[in-house]
Amino acid sequence: MSDQPDLDPTEPAAPPLTRHETVPLVGPMAGPGPLPCPAVDPAIPPHAPAAADCQDQSDASRDAAPATTAATVPGALILQTSLLGPLTVPDAAGSGAELEDLFRRAAVYATRARGDGTRRTYRSAWRQYEAWCISLGREPLAGDPDTIAMHVVHLADRGLAVSSIRVALAAIKTAHLLAGRSLDLRHTRLAMVVDGITRAKGIRPRRQAAPAVPDVLRRMLATRPSPAPLSGARAASVTRAAIVARERAMLLVGFGAALRRSELVALTLGDVETVPERGLRLTVRRSKTDQHGAGQAIAVWANPQDPGFCPLAALDAWLVHRRRAADLDWTASEAARAERPLFCAVTKAGTVTGAHLSDKAVARLVKQAARDAGLDPERYSGHSLRAGLATAAGDEGSGLAELMRQTRHKSTAVALGYLRPADLWRNNVTERVFWQRQEDGNETD
Repeated sequence: MSDQPDLDPTEPAAPPLTRHETVPLVGPMAGPGPLPCPAVDPAIPPHAPAAADCQDQSDASRDAAPATTAATVPGALILQTSLLGPLTVPDAAGSGAELEDLFRRAAVYATRARGDGTRRTYRSAWRQYEAWCISLGREPLAGDPDTIAMHVVHLADRGLAVSSIRVALAAIKTAHLLAGRSLDLRHTRLAMVVDGITRAKGIRPRRQAAPAVPDVLRRMLATRPSPAPLSGARAASVTRAAIVARERAMLLVGFGAALRRSELVALTLGDVETVPERGLRLTVRRSKTDQHGAGQAIAVWANPQDPGFCPLAALDAWLVHRRRAADLDWTASEAARAERPLFCAVTKAGTVTGAHLSDKAVARLVKQAARDAGLDPERYSGHSLRAGLATAAGDEGSGLAELMRQTRHKSTAVALGYLRPADLWRNNVTERVFWQRQEDGNETD
């Protein structure tokens, strides 16, 4: 499988705190007034896929770079944020250079309180809301609940789920907070619209990623058989061997540790430790439920009886290639080596580059592996590995505490969702009513 991006890239660290000059604004924006009917909505083009893993990084950098605004309000203050992009705050440019600078710096710190995935999602939601407002001649940061209520209706008409609508509202609220503008999402009219849409649509998720349970994962791995040990300088075999070894390791480690896709690509060489007679010990430095980076340890048992389905064996096979990368040559210190990414990009020529992967590489891998295995790739995503381990643990009778320790869920309600399918059948009253009667009938015959 070639390194082609699929979903959204991992966003790099927030930009350094720098002072930005106020951008001169060329034209006024219409203030609040009667809202025209949005007969035709602006088309928001989806993220265009790039060409290689190495380009994933440039995509991420481009997304994080401040965008330019074509038309804004005279006297406005431009806040460059990595969370939502540039925010145009009307009538805020006359507050003094030092105060403006502090205002911008505070906004930068505030955006760092969100994780990478949240930043991407919020930025996309805000850009769509901003474009929608501009198309109607409305001020995006006016804090007008009626405008936001109409946008909520617009999103519902587009078919967005309630959860996606709530994310959009959270992004709009965050933008107002960063800009120092008041916005009450509990305003009566806005709240009534949201409640009405919630009642009409329901809150049950429409589509969830299919779990890559062990049987499914074995089918995926079968399309990527373990290559023979490297011997000689056979360019073709070396090329395929490096890619296959990396993909097998990512699938098995991601499954065994129940990792989110961002966690899997964030692992460094120093985060993995082999424990003799046991397996792997991983350190997840930062995660969705650990934004402050306290770090969490995860154990993954080896499977020596079946090396083809063993996370430790798969990782060892990948490390043979990984240690040959240029970023780990003799000039790199031990400390520097430990900070290098565990899973990195491989060129089409089979060269292990040492470059970071984006989290979309995980989703791309799972979908392609599902397609190669004759499964519907639309049913699988980067979350399928994590969901597969959780589902398998529930099927094997694991308790809630054991499951949450491995998956690191903070919400018991979410973790219970993986146990309930198995619990539906465990000690179910109908088993004795129907199944037992069937056995009794067979004995009578």
